Amino acid sequence: MRSPVCAFVLVAVMLSACKKPAPKPAATNDSVMSGNPAMAPLDYLAAQAKAKKFAEKSITTSELTSAIQKFNAMEDRYPRDLGELVQQHYLQAPPVAPRGMAFAYNPQTGEIRIVRIEPPAPAP
Repeated sequence: MRSPVCAFVLVAVMLSACKKPAPKPAATNDSVMSGNPAMAPLDYLAAQAKAKKFAEKSITTSELTSAIQKFNAMEDRYPRDLGELVQQHYLQAPPVAPRGMAFAYNPQTGEIRIVRIEPPAPAP
């Protein structure tokens, strides 16, 4: 009687060990973390650089949006281009986009966005 019970338990243990491992849940942030404690300083610096770039984009966009809104309120139209904001003294200097980015301005709606610049394709 003992051998059928032992065989049943053995088979159950073997079958439970054959399950596929559950996939790891996706990370809540976009950063690539190595999970290695020795790499923690590098992970920290990468996250800090990413946060700095995001902050620069946010601040630049909000400054430009504010200047465009002021221009629209005073002139009753949107500026033709971002250079007009400097000419009319709504900005002190022409805006500078973060490295690898450019401004996309729509003069009909006054919408400003920062877009990624695609690097030129290498010549064949």
